[in-house]
Amino acid sequence: MEHSLGYNLGMLVGVLAGALVGVGIIALLFKLKVMDLTFDERQERARGQAYKYGFWTLLTCLLLYGFSDMVLGRWCDVLAGAMLCVAAALIVFGSVCIVKDAYLSLKEKPRTVMTLLAVVSVLNLAIGAMNWKNGRVFRDGILTYSAANGICGAITLTILVVYVVNYLLDKQEAGE
Repeated sequence: MEHSLGYNLGMLVGVLAGALVGVGIIALLFKLKVMDLTFDERQERARGQAYKYGFWTLLTCLLLYGFSDMVLGRWCDVLAGAMLCVAAALIVFGSVCIVKDAYLSLKEKPRTVMTLLAVVSVLNLAIGAMNWKNGRVFRDGILTYSAANGICGAITLTILVVYVVNYLLDKQEAGE
């Protein structure tokens, strides 16, 4: 499907604006000391393992995506396929970090991170639902890049659920 130059430029401006807003939010979180990436040696080792598992998950998903495209034909556009692969890798990375107590730095507060994950999940899932309702997620039977917000919402929601479950289990173990 061909798009006009104006449409493509609009998409580029939208993506750049979103990236700038994201960088601005991250910079603000660092300035307000909500995010402080100070990890001890044990956490650094655990994060290294999590990166390794996430990396191998990403490679496996990319290969599976490529093979599925060859065998099944085009079932999603490239950006949607890449987002699905990144989603799997980020969920693996985040889950391993959470389980090994290496997700938060020494100075971050669990409730702040849970709140941030909840807000990001709700916003992305809401945009994803609007895209679904407007019929933009699938076009001619192909998953489109309009699924990206829903995928991002699913990533953050999954990580939030893993984090809350792990937090409650740790709290229960500490109480016994």
